[in-house]
Amino acid sequence: MSMSSEMRLRRINYRQLTLFMGIGLAGLLLWFTPVILPFKIFVVFLHETFHALAAVATGGRVLEMQVSIWQSGYVKSSGGVSVIVASAGYVGSAVFGGLLLILAARDDLAQALFGVLAALFAIVTLLFVRNAFGLFFGLGATALFALLAWKNPPYSAYFVDVLAVLSSLYAIYDLADFLLYGGPTDATILAAVTHVPATIWAILWTVISFVVVFASFRVAVRAKPPAAGAPS
Repeated sequence: MSMSSEMRLRRINYRQLTLFMGIGLAGLLLWFTPVILPFKIFVVFLHETFHALAAVATGGRVLEMQVSIWQSGYVKSSGGVSVIVASAGYVGSAVFGGLLLILAARDDLAQALFGVLAALFAIVTLLFVRNAFGLFFGLGATALFALLAWKNPPYSAYFVDVLAVLSSLYAIYDLADFLLYGGPTDATILAAVTHVPATIWAILWTVISFVVVFASFRVAVRAKPPAAGAPS
């Protein structure tokens, strides 16, 4: 083995890599079971959240947001920049999943992350969500994340690993599902506005999402450099 190959291998955090791969494999095996359903709805909620935030950030306003148990949802908004608002759901979910992957490697940040998630879900639910299941899920997630942030139980950081891997998988799966089977999505809505085929938008979002998740994965499994003076 060459020196450069050996150095690259030594820069991998094999514990984190094994953990991510194990969660990913378990997630794929249980993908169509009720065990994974709450995590899928978590990503759907975030998907719609990014639509809502993009609408507000580009000068529009959110009229209502709904999330259903069937892993679907929508945001009804007025104003804003259509291209950004429509793209924010898929791309935002992938970026968020990638960020979680990176943060999952930092166990010391788990408590703060749960606090941020509790605040995000509380604000979005109270301001935008208007259906019963969406309110139930949003407030339930708020309570769970707040409890984790407050109590910081042992091994809670592993829950961040699960959220990170499953969020990243679902962000890519959702786009791949459209490319394979079609159906009405944000891409078809944007196609009607821009006259650019929905498939083109879906491919663009898929490429961006895959690059973001892959780059984040590489950062997350990179071993920390040894402390100064530590034996090599």
